[in-house]
Amino acid sequence: MGGPLGFFSRNASQGAGILNAMQPSHRPAFWSLLALSGMLFLGACRSHGDPFNIPANDSSWMAAKNAARQDLNEIPAPSKDVYLAIHEEPQWQNPFLTVERNMIQIRIYLRDENTSQFDQGGLTRTRAARRQVLNVRLSDLPKALDSLPTDAWPYGRVVAVQYNMKTGQHNANVRHNVEVTFQTLNDLGIVVDDWNSTGLP
Repeated sequence: MGGPLGFFSRNASQGAGILNAMQPSHRPAFWSLLALSGMLFLGACRSHGDPFNIPANDSSWMAAKNAARQDLNEIPAPSKDVYLAIHEEPQWQNPFLTVERNMIQIRIYLRDENTSQFDQGGLTRTRAARRQVLNVRLSDLPKALDSLPTDAWPYGRVVAVQYNMKTGQHNANVRHNVEVTFQTLNDLGIVVDDWNSTGLP
């Protein structure tokens, strides 16, 4: 556990619980961000330097985090009894982040707008069809999370984070990216649920 919010590992399970999904609210346009995500990722691929290396005192970076935190504070704090009871990635309903060498992938499931019970979860209304993935740079992470619809946060203000630790320079790069991502999420007031079995080495 670290930082004022704490980072929780997947090593231990706790009791199950139920948290009702929050109602949608007026938040920045998610669909606009989704349309731009491809361009953001392409821009990151073409840019030089480390996309995870942002000076802590950069004024625009600080302003972006502060603005996003104000909006994200509208989302209730999470309950550990709820989200630590989820052990399979496909069952995780909140944002699921994968930290990679050059980007951060954000996976969410959009709400099923069809209120009918007909074929719910069936072939015509699969959960996979509501799956959306954003590929963003660290600099776009505050805006990306702030732009998600409120019903993408049924467990409250918590995200799952996963990363692939290998060896050599790749390992060093990813470790740095994960640490910077954790700190950014902490600055945004978001609890981090670390889904790697042992955490950072």
